[in-house]
Amino acid sequence: MKANLLYDNSLVDDELSNLPVVTELLNRNVASLEKEGFITFPQILSESKDLDENNFIFQKWNGKIWTSNIVGMLSQGNQQLQIFSRFTNKTSKEDFFLRYMLQKVLNYNVINQKFSESDTESYYDLLMYLFPYYLNNALNKGIYKEYVRREYNDQNVKGTIDIYRQIKENTPFLGKIAYTTREFSHDNYLTQLVRHTIEKIQKEKSFLLQANEDTKEYIRMLRQETPSYNKNDFRKVLQKNIMKPLKHSYFEEYRALQKLCIQILSDEQAAFGMVDQKIQGIIIDIAWLWEEYIGKVTGWKHYGRNAKLFTLQLFDNPKTSPRYPDYVFNNLPIDTKYKRNLDKRNDYNQIVTYIHILNATKGCFLQPTGDKEYEKNGYQFIGKLNGNNEEVFSYYFYIPQEVKTYTEFVEKIQESEQRLTTFAEFNESEV
Repeated sequence: MKANLLYDNSLVDDELSNLPVVTELLNRNVASLEKEGFITFPQILSESKDLDENNFIFQKWNGKIWTSNIVGMLSQGNQQLQIFSRFTNKTSKEDFFLRYMLQKVLNYNVINQKFSESDTESYYDLLMYLFPYYLNNALNKGIYKEYVRREYNDQNVKGTIDIYRQIKENTPFLGKIAYTTREFSHDNYLTQLVRHTIEKIQKEKSFLLQANEDTKEYIRMLRQETPSYNKNDFRKVLQKNIMKPLKHSYFEEYRALQKLCIQILSDEQAAFGMVDQKIQGIIIDIAWLWEEYIGKVTGWKHYGRNAKLFTLQLFDNPKTSPRYPDYVFNNLPIDTKYKRNLDKRNDYNQIVTYIHILNATKGCFLQPTGDKEYEKNGYQFIGKLNGNNEEVFSYYFYIPQEVKTYTEFVEKIQESEQRLTTFAEFNESEV
């Protein structure tokens, strides 16, 4: 299966814009896709301020089709489309930036030699990186249980006698009875699917299962609760889950985990789109990932809709109009923007609101760039506000370009991280 390549926030050329996988997704909002065969990251749309129900993978503007803040893999039958970050090495087609941010946000040790020994990673590999995240989200609700049919042949009859098996297995009669019963069990088709996925990842990327104590405990529990696991049942278990997807909204986290496991357990070439002709795949909100990544490397005070994050209030009373700068550091509001260009109306209005609420003297947009002009100094003055003369500026975070290996990329981007945290002291003389 040949993959067609695109990049985020970029123009889709005429040849690719006519592909059915593009035309059928044009102006389709992400919320509708999440209800179908798509895996979305982050799993809960409400966690993302950018990947909301009004966001699209492809959108037409001035007669042309453009990508947005979404990367991932899409497919329909044998037609596959990959959307990389725009910071991908165009020669090697290696998306080191996406890989690095995922590892940071998902708490993997990117210095670990096991991460650095391979310079090639496919989106199939990225699915494995996401597995512990989806596993933990699902098992936070407890291990999935459902009624399963069991066959027994003993003296403790507690179900329906199976006449055929009774004649076949218990002739001549020696005191045992063949019967079937329905039991509410943790050992079922779904937990078996997760178990098969765990064992596959254990063979290929075992370090992913060791990065988090919760993950290790959940894996131990699943292995204990699936005594009927047999590696030879792999195809049967996979097919049953394909034919019997979870539908109840209460099991939303398990439904997402089930979809992810099916993708991982499918053959690499058939990982997307080979079950049927419906469009499916994985969607990663790279703007959300960029924001979370910045939080990991800075430790700044984080604001957002999530109950664990902080909130600003537009009014002193009543507190009914929350506002969410991404970060505040030293009373400076910082808005992470992944897109190429700022919206000179909405984005500017946002930062001015944050400056006013905080009674700050400055406001900052934090944007990624591959422009070497900003490698050593990312500061760019935007302007002074009329009135109290507050300053608005951008800080351009340099993403290493033209590196040959992943190890080299990690070394270079850590230099960018160091420059950001040093600059973040916001010495008046520097700004």
